[in-house]
Amino acid sequence: MKISKIITLAVISAALTTGLAAQEDFDFGFDDFGSDSSSSGSGSSLPVEFSGKLSLDVRDYLMAGDVDGIGDTKITATPNAKLGINYDGGKAGADLQLKVNEDTIKNHPIDVIDELTLAAYLGNFTLTAGKMKVVWGKGDKLHVIDNFNSDDYSDFIIPDYLDRRISTPMIRGVYAVPLNSRAISNVMIEGVYTPIMPVDRLGSGVWTPAKSAELTSRVKNTATSNIKTLVEAKADAAKIAATATALTAAGENDKLSAYITANQATLAKYGLGTYATATEAIKNYVAATETAYLLALNNSSSLADGVYPDTNKFEYGQGGLRVTGSIGQVDLGVSYYYGHYKQPSVNALKMTNYVSDYLKTGKGDDKFLAYDRKQTFGLEFSTILWKFNLRGEAAYNLTDDVAGDDPWVHNNSIQWLGGFDIDLPFWDANLNVQETGTYILKNGDIEDGRYKLYDVDYSSTGYSNNKIVVNFTTSFLNGKLAPEVTALYGFEHKDLVVMPKVTIKPASSFKIIGSGLAMWTYDETESEFGSWHKNSFVQLGAEVSF
Repeated sequence: MKISKIITLAVISAALTTGLAAQEDFDFGFDDFGSDSSSSGSGSSLPVEFSGKLSLDVRDYLMAGDVDGIGDTKITATPNAKLGINYDGGKAGADLQLKVNEDTIKNHPIDVIDELTLAAYLGNFTLTAGKMKVVWGKGDKLHVIDNFNSDDYSDFIIPDYLDRRISTPMIRGVYAVPLNSRAISNVMIEGVYTPIMPVDRLGSGVWTPAKSAELTSRVKNTATSNIKTLVEAKADAAKIAATATALTAAGENDKLSAYITANQATLAKYGLGTYATATEAIKNYVAATETAYLLALNNSSSLADGVYPDTNKFEYGQGGLRVTGSIGQVDLGVSYYYGHYKQPSVNALKMTNYVSDYLKTGKGDDKFLAYDRKQTFGLEFSTILWKFNLRGEAAYNLTDDVAGDDPWVHNNSIQWLGGFDIDLPFWDANLNVQETGTYILKNGDIEDGRYKLYDVDYSSTGYSNNKIVVNFTTSFLNGKLAPEVTALYGFEHKDLVVMPKVTIKPASSFKIIGSGLAMWTYDETESEFGSWHKNSFVQLGAEVSF
């Protein structure tokens, strides 16, 4: 269905549901998005609100000519459109967020509907269902206990946290416990269930991850090796056929019989067995090798499409429970998540057999990629200490490899996040600092050293991964000029990413945004971002919101 038709149907549906009386009563104010317009008391006011954003970003990759996948096309222009429709009927509500850009339309058309939330307000209990994004944790755009939605890394981590999250069909219930005292307040019990699990979308072109490129290369080399074997089989068949034909034409039956007997091992090698006559043996041998080669060549074109497990199944459903509340000035929360990792682990032992089976039959049942099951037990907190807004999260990830001796399954791990932000006494400035890390447990228990390098948790820099993210914002001319800079540094891998940004706001709904990215890596082979070390760029964009 075309986007225009989707928008038209959504508007008509809202109109029929709410009994629209007059178009001039619509509220198009972006600042009021999500508010309860039905509470105005006017009999003619409508509980429907619209919002939207149109933008165009032009990006110049400064070293594009040296980056694989870009070639001579180093400047990209990306138009984006977003439209929001919100309905609040008091006892029920709905929210529709549409996202339109080239990548979404071509590659992920289902995500033109970025979010569709239907809600019922039942006293202290709120029930929501739809294609949604849910954020767990007290971190500021960084989290270690937020597991339900996957990430879209097709543009690295440049988009805002919520913008790169992929919405998921889910049901969510939130119960506000009617308990308020000086000691304990704002207690909420939240449950979430998703019947399927969208997975992370890894980048392509300039943003192809090194591990993805390595895996693609390994699969390609394995397939090439299989096809090369079949080509050699064809050559063997042609040679035997030519010799047998020459002997037959010369009437040298004794030599022909001896030649076929001498080549029985070759015939058996390709599963053809022993045949009663030389003619039958040669005929079947040539036909079988030709058929096997053509079938493998045909199946190789779709090999990449079948290596990933299908997560649109109930077995990949996710569930979780979260309890949050306040004790005095401290906001606390505990949570439990049951689901899977959003990026696959690789079983190197299964890969060769899978590729071979797929080339022969066009399918492979025992896949070598798997989304490992995990359970996450989480803690979170936030509070104010003097002028500092403090926040933190901690997670324990429990997997099926508790012993840590299975190289093909993720080990148990712990993750953490801690940080603060503070308003500075000049330039309307704010400083936000957060540190996040991971440590792999039982990391030295792979008994067979041959598989050490293939361990899904292996890293040349060790089994911990710590990063610090610093964000500094200022504002001048009553908000019309807003410089900002974000920097990320990885301690173990020694990667540094700096993303400056300047927003100019000549009118209340119009912005001109200049931004960029600079990346430095200590060692291309050991750095986490090593394959992207030439991806620095500058960008200029314009945005209108309504």
